[in-house]
Amino acid sequence: MARKTGATARKPRKAKADVSGLLDLDFSASPICSKFLQDDAFVRGIMGPVGSGKSYACAAEVILRAAGQAPDPADNIRKTRFAIIRNSYPMLLTTTIKTWQDIFPEHIWGPMRWSPPLRHHIELPPRGDIPGIDCEVLFIALDKESDVRKLLSLEITGAWVNEARELPLGVINSLTSRCGRYPSRAMGGVTWHGIWLDSNAMSDDHWWYRLSEKEPVKGRFPWNFYRQHGAVEEAHEDAETITAAGKHWKVTGASENYTNLPYGYYDQQLGGKNLDWIRCYLEAKFVYVQEGRPVWPEFDDDTMVNDDVDANPDIPLQIGLDFGLTPAACIGQRQPNGCWFVLGEVVARDMGLARFANDLLMYCNRHWPKNELEIFGDPAGSQRDQVFESTAFDHLQTIGLNARPAPSNDFQVRREGGALPMTRLVQGRPGLQIHRTCSQTRKALAGGYHFKRVPDSRGAELFRDVPYKNEHSHIGDAYGYLMTGGGEHRRMTRRPMHTRQHIARADFSVF
Repeated sequence: MARKTGATARKPRKAKADVSGLLDLDFSASPICSKFLQDDAFVRGIMGPVGSGKSYACAAEVILRAAGQAPDPADNIRKTRFAIIRNSYPMLLTTTIKTWQDIFPEHIWGPMRWSPPLRHHIELPPRGDIPGIDCEVLFIALDKESDVRKLLSLEITGAWVNEARELPLGVINSLTSRCGRYPSRAMGGVTWHGIWLDSNAMSDDHWWYRLSEKEPVKGRFPWNFYRQHGAVEEAHEDAETITAAGKHWKVTGASENYTNLPYGYYDQQLGGKNLDWIRCYLEAKFVYVQEGRPVWPEFDDDTMVNDDVDANPDIPLQIGLDFGLTPAACIGQRQPNGCWFVLGEVVARDMGLARFANDLLMYCNRHWPKNELEIFGDPAGSQRDQVFESTAFDHLQTIGLNARPAPSNDFQVRREGGALPMTRLVQGRPGLQIHRTCSQTRKALAGGYHFKRVPDSRGAELFRDVPYKNEHSHIGDAYGYLMTGGGEHRRMTRRPMHTRQHIARADFSVF
């Protein structure tokens, strides 16, 4: 959080005296935040560790942009409308609005409307030659891309997306078409419009990483991303280091907003945390952090990921397929020794079955042209389409894909079937080996596909009975269909002794 004393570091806007006496911000000790605030790019993002003042700076940006808007010539008032976006209303109330009210308390800036849609209307009258301010701030929850319909009639100047890593890129893209729509030219026109984002770190397959590190948006309306310094760093053991997650850490003291935090803030944050949490929230590095309880806690990325995983051309490939407009395919092969190889994956968004099936067929033909394909899909795909009177499996058959329903759509059966290869050893290694390039499958198994934590006043670890549907659940379900379709569900039932003896004599020479 930036201090409210001293001269503003945003010199071009210091002359805007509309908020003098009410708000005076100092970001001189936060150089990354200062550069971020002075950037006029159409889309800006800032990422950093917890406690670095990101949200505070983004909230302050609302009034700074409002104060920089050209006044309406009719009444000498600067008119703007902003949306503040978070992934859910509970998060808006408990985090985003709390930060907002720290800067804009109601007894100074006017009352908020607490009934949906949440709104804070800031009105400051003109004073002599100094224009007034009419700034409407809307607080909106956009949990997923289907919630984009909330934006269809929205006309705003700009938007702040708080903790942007929790929202799909589709939401950000939809916001771009709603910014710059207010005020109209008759009211003075839009002086600046755009979107600014803040977030803690995320994994390296997130859209933020792609757009900031691999495929930057440049040109007349660029997307600029800023990264703050980490609050801790790995160090050699000495008297000043703290041991956590099996490593030694040292608080750098160079992170932004450090002097405004309580004594020992980052030292205390290290306690009881795992390595990924520290790297994400304190080092501000791109890393995946497990949330909730994984559907497959048996999965171990260190022992079940292998670069030396190749398909046997004499054995058919098995494919688990999850239907829907976010289809996913998990491609594997059960070896004669009982070990499962997961060789590839195909994951799509906003794509129908016809296009996805063609993409899947091309992918398999390109990588494994000699293998036959056996597809096990969601049994719900057996329902006939109301327009074309055919099933998803019928369509797959028409393009030459051997597809049939998986043996069961029961979640517990799929979970246990997916866990069995992880819990058995084949020649000293787990019975599940995943190629390193299958990043989506690995992330789903590592906890991306999970049971959400349920709040409990007693502090107990409680989780929902059904897994959370998110971007990882589709490939997770596809993995479950792959394993049950490949016969793993049959291993959950007791077999006669003669069958067990036959299995014991199986050929373990191929691995």
